[in-house]
Amino acid sequence: MADNETPGPEPAASEQAAARPVEVFFDVVEFIQRWGRPLVPVLVLPVLIGLFTAFESRFISITNLNVMLTQAGPLLMISLGATLVVLMGSIDLSVGAIATLSAAAAAVLISDHGWGTAGFILTIFVGMALGGFNAFCSIALRLPSFIVTLGTLSIFTGIALHILSGRAVFVDELPFEWLARGELIPDVPNTFLAAIIVWVLLVFINRYTRFGRYLVAIGAGEPVAALSGVPVRRYKTLAFIVSGATAGFGGAILLLQLGSATPRMGESFLLDAIAAIVIGGTALTGGVGGMPRTLLGVALLTVLSNGLNVTGVSIFTQEILRGLVVILAVLVTIDRGRMQNLVK
Repeated sequence: MADNETPGPEPAASEQAAARPVEVFFDVVEFIQRWGRPLVPVLVLPVLIGLFTAFESRFISITNLNVMLTQAGPLLMISLGATLVVLMGSIDLSVGAIATLSAAAAAVLISDHGWGTAGFILTIFVGMALGGFNAFCSIALRLPSFIVTLGTLSIFTGIALHILSGRAVFVDELPFEWLARGELIPDVPNTFLAAIIVWVLLVFINRYTRFGRYLVAIGAGEPVAALSGVPVRRYKTLAFIVSGATAGFGGAILLLQLGSATPRMGESFLLDAIAAIVIGGTALTGGVGGMPRTLLGVALLTVLSNGLNVTGVSIFTQEILRGLVVILAVLVTIDRGRMQNLVK
């Protein structure tokens, strides 16, 4: 060896030492993914409730619980159909815009044209049509759902702005006002009860019907599902249509709660819906998760958001914390072996 040459093991040893904490971190994440993924949200929820109650006793008051259920109703409704899309390995980023456009169309038809009940019910069909458009662009045109729904998010928002002329449209006499104001079960808002009924229906569909089983199969491996004879295009189309329908119904619930349609009323539900799905344990890579986990994710997100408000945490800090929670949830739920198929 020449005098000016230096032995190589020292840099290699230092690189290994630097990489060791990263390896330990990913080992812990892998352990959670393998053994604790379904349990993490279940364990975190009571911890959050206990922490917020310790800081502010009125967090668990009947009044605040009613407020949380009111907040959770539209979010749960909008998240349900989107869960089916994520479960099959795609994504729908337009659910918030569909809710806005559906509510905007209903508000204008009810207030300006006297459609009443028909205008309210129309929100579901508007959502179905918009979901069908997403399906056409993604499946017939063979475009990634991420790109398609990112584009339709902008398109649907722009149409809603045109319908509302960029302003809020108030509805004086809302049909089904009892749904927004009443409580068939004491201290449980009817809007949340309606969302739970739809949740029960979709849990049944997800677990016990061919539609639900095929979606899981498509998410677990679309090429294999197609080779097995699953009509992939048909079931993916149905998933997008259901996603649009529940988003449209979520827009109707928002319209009932607010008494008006505003150009940005569904804007926050994009991140919140995807966050609730992922936090609950449904993997963005598809094939893992379902409706029960989405309900748990909505509960976690609602408790976190309300608890931070009640304890007086700055709204700017809340945004940071919510983003961190989403990143951690994705870290725990995502299958790294299939990340190349994440956007499709």
